[in-house]
Amino acid sequence: MPLDQRRPRPLTRDRGSLRDDRLFIVACDDTYAPKQYFDFFRFPRVQVHVVPTPDGLSSAPHVLNRLSAVDYEEEDERWMLLDVDHCGQGTHLASFTEALSEAKRQGVNVALSKPSFELWLLLHHVEETAVGVLATSTDVEKSLRGRLGEYNKTNLKREHYPLSCVCDAYCRAERLDGVTEGGDIPQANTTRVYKLWKAIISKTLPSQLPPELRRLL
Repeated sequence: MPLDQRRPRPLTRDRGSLRDDRLFIVACDDTYAPKQYFDFFRFPRVQVHVVPTPDGLSSAPHVLNRLSAVDYEEEDERWMLLDVDHCGQGTHLASFTEALSEAKRQGVNVALSKPSFELWLLLHHVEETAVGVLATSTDVEKSLRGRLGEYNKTNLKREHYPLSCVCDAYCRAERLDGVTEGGDIPQANTTRVYKLWKAIISKTLPSQLPPELRRLL
């Protein structure tokens, strides 16, 4: 393939310091929160690159198309973070389901959140037993504001998501997902962002993991 036709890579690997980095390429249907959130965390030899999400292009097929447009290497992991609040029902359900099937065919990992990514953020601060009654993403954001005193998805605060709370969110989300029915499209509130964290932790040397996360090994 000619050089000018190659798909863009999010990480230059021709420098020795980056040659052996484990790369996670993440595409989302949320324009703001996931990228800010994952930018808060840095681990030696692990790179998490969140593909930009243009406004108005948030459907699951668009997310998969953006991910497919980024070049990757065999050892890289590709992930989609998708919300179920709108796309998993009504007229959107067919294209949503088709995108999930195509992602599986391409070897792309999917981490769904119902109703939205904000449920993952909320689990940093509340037990999983407290989130089942939150029917919409608006409800979840309202709960976040109540817990944090503020919430603006365009301006997340690093101090609201310390590593100690990430560990709590991971354990709560894993327990919640373990009792949630529905398979690929969950029938009740859940968030599978913990699976992306599990993959990141598994690719990080134990000696390079922050102490707060070592209990997840």
